[in-house]
Amino acid sequence: MMKNIVITVSESYLDKLKSIADILSKDGLIVTNLYEFGVITGSAKSKTIKKLRGRKEIISLTEEKQVFIAPPDADLQ
Repeated sequence: MMKNIVITVSESYLDKLKSIADILSKDGLIVTNLYEFGVITGSAKSKTIKKLRGRKEIISLTEEKQVFIAPPDADLQ
């Protein structure tokens, strides 16, 4: 199952952001957005996420959480 993730790249690698995104793509990340201030968003499988967490260029990797809210007319349980 693919999970949406947000990656923050270390400031010392900002000048190589596009290259890093290309490398992460080869590792299995599907890049959806690349922001010049050092953030890459995308989706990846759990196995790929584990691999990405070990990269020295990445200072944080956050998985998007899903929340389900019942419709307003639903009975509360």
